[in-house]
This record gives sequence, C-alpha cells and structure tokens, in this order.
Amino acid sequence: MKLKMKLKIENGGTNRKMTQKIFLFFFALSLFLTYFSFPYFTQAQTQEAVSPKAALFLSPRIETVLVGSRFDVSIFLNTYGNSINTAQLDLKFPPDKLTIVKPSGGQSFISLWVEAPTYSNVKGTASFVGGIPGGIITESGLLTTITFKAKASGRAVIEVLPSSKVLANDGLGTDILSGFGRGTYTLNPRPPDGPKVFSETHPFEDNWYNNNNPVIAWKKDLGVTDFSFELDGKPLTIPDNVVETKDTIKAYENLSDGLWYFHIKARKEGVWGSTTHFLLHIDTAPPNHFTPKIEFLTAAISSRALVTFFTTDSLSGIDHYEVGIIDKTKPLTDLPAFVEAQSPYPLPIFTSGNLRVIVRALDRAGNIRDESIETYIASTISSFIEDNPLLLSTTILGIIILLIFINYLFGHRIFGRFKKL
Repeated sequence: MKLKMKLKIENGGTNRKMTQKIFLFFFALSLFLTYFSFPYFTQAQTQEAVSPKAALFLSPRIETVLVGSRFDVSIFLNTYGNSINTAQLDLKFPPDKLTIVKPSGGQSFISLWVEAPTYSNVKGTASFVGGIPGGIITESGLLTTITFKAKASGRAVIEVLPSSKVLANDGLGTDILSGFGRGTYTLNPRPPDGPKVFSETHPFEDNWYNNNNPVIAWKKDLGVTDFSFELDGKPLTIPDNVVETKDTIKAYENLSDGLWYFHIKARKEGVWGSTTHFLLHIDTAPPNHFTPKIEFLTAAISSRALVTFFTTDSLSGIDHYEVGIIDKTKPLTDLPAFVEAQSPYPLPIFTSGNLRVIVRALDRAGNIRDESIETYIASTISSFIEDNPLLLSTTILGIIILLIFINYLFGHRIFGRFKKL
C-alpha cells in the first residue's frame, strides 16, 4: 500500500514538471512570434501612414523617340480626394540627351502662376509654381505640358524631384505630396537620308549617253560609316543590310544598252537609312540603216533635186539629221561640211553636177549613222532637152512652120537666096 502511494506521488510530481515545461515552451514561443512579427506590423502601419495623399505623374511614361525629333511630356496631378490650392513642380532631365524647346503648354488647371516657369537646358532643370484659388480636387489634372527635343541617342529619364510640393487647401499649407513620378525615354538615332548621288560620266538622269562604262559617286555625310548598293533594271529596289563598301565611288564596265537603276543607302550609328535611286540611260547603238532618195524637179532651163530620208532608233530616238555634199570633181581630201537638215532637203546647183550626198542621222545619245547616194545634176539647156524631148520636137516644128510662113510673105525670096548660096 505504501508502495502504491509512493508511486502515485512520484507520478504526480512528474506530470507537474511536464506541464510546467509545456507552459514554458509555449510562453517562449509566443514571445518569439511576438518579437519577430512586430516589424511586420510596424511596416504595415508605416506603409499605411505614407500612402500617397497627392501624386505627380508623367505621360507618356515610356516612349521611343528619334534623335532630332520633338515630343511632349505632360505632368498630371492626382489629389486622391484631397483639396489642394498650390502646386510646385521641380523637374530633372539629362541635358546631354534632351533640351526644352517649349517650357509650358497652353492648358493647365493652374489659374494663377505664382512664379513664371523657369528652366535651364545647361543644368537640366525646370520649375513651375502655381495656385488654384478655392482649391481643386482631381484625379488627373493637367499641370503643364513640356516640349522636349532629343539631342543624342541613349536613355533619358525625366523625374519629379523631392523638392516638389502640393499644398492642401486646409488653411495650414500642409504638403501632402508623396508620389514623385518619372518617365523613361529611349532615344534612337535617326536613320540617315539617302546619299546624294552624282556621276561625271552620266550627269543627267533624263539624258541618254553612248558610254556604257559609267562611274557613279556619292556624298558621305557626317557619322555615316558604311554603304549598301545595288545596280539593276528595277526602279524601286531596296538594297539589303549587308555592307558593300566604305568608299564613295563605284565604276561599272560594259553595261548593256537600256535603263539602269543604281540604288544606295547608308548606315549611321548602326541604323540603315533610306534609299536613293539614280537612273542611267545607255544607248551605244546607232540609228537603223536607211536609204536616201533623190527626187528631181524640172524648171524651164534647169533642174533641181531634193534628197529625202527617214530612219528610226530603237532606244533613245532620232535627235536630228545632217546633210553633207561632196563634189566628186574635186580632190577626195576635201571633207564635206554637214548642215542640220530636214527631209526633203533641196540640193544646191553645182557646176559639175557630179555629186555624192551623205545623210547623217544622230540619235539622242550621240550615236551616228551615215548613208550616202550618188547623183548627177545638170544645169544646162542640154539637160533640159534630154529631159523634155516632146517639148523639143514641138519647138523645132513650130520654128520650121514659122520660117515657111515668113518665106511665103516675102514671095519665096528667102529660100531663093539660100539656093543661090
């Protein structure tokens, strides 16, 4: 019995010790959790305390702009239901990347500017202070719009500085601004314009040339590093983005006749620009073969001749004709003098009349085709007689009749005298 009582006492002491240990464990655990959860609650309370009562934000917040271009950045205000009567905006921007060209747009909820807008393109700052008598509550009130110009490629950040203020309309001038916006702008280099192309061998794009070895050159603008070009028969080809040369001249040899288009574009700061198209007119073939013809016009005592001619040219077309005349009775070393002519062309009267007529056809590229014809032009009575035998016979018969009639009038004395002789 005593043994059982002793065991109960011992068991009861053991249980109490175990209970104490469990209590101490959970007490320590609660202290541990309280200690480590306190910063969380403090942070949550802090975050709730600093939730924005007014915020300034930029629009657009992100944008890509070409260097040299202008773009607008608007600054808006959200008062989160609070009434405000004064706003001070201080901006910062990178002056090596951006410059302000217009500090303030026409529209704004600010009705009274306390200070005129100021800015510095050297320091990269801008400031605006304005008031709203009676106050305003807004979610997206336009404070101002600033026009920037991109100066250089890269990344530009425009931010509202912590020195900016938004004062509550509470009679105390409490600064409630807690949101400071910023915008990030990517400034890409502007693609270069198409290079200026010229040619000393083929200077005018509208003209035809009989030179099929053109030399083409182009201007290299500042900052341009490479060129890509192509020559073909298509007017609007765009060269690929493969570097062909860094030079500024290209010569071609033995091009076939027809229209050729030279296409070229430049690369600047890794960006390929627009394409320039340069047209070449090439015609090395002379006009087509032709045969001049002589037509005679007979007058009373002389004959005149007209030379007629016509031909075509398949590419550039006929520009004009020239005629040269050689008197074959003179030394062959004498070269004819060519004069511009149109068909039909009247040939002049020569003493000898033994002529070689050369007709020269010239196309618009300067190619020449010469064709000739031999002729004899007489300027004497004999040629007139030869060309008019019927008229000659009639004239002789008329003279005989006239003599017989005269002889009859004079009693046949005229013919009698001839007999005596």
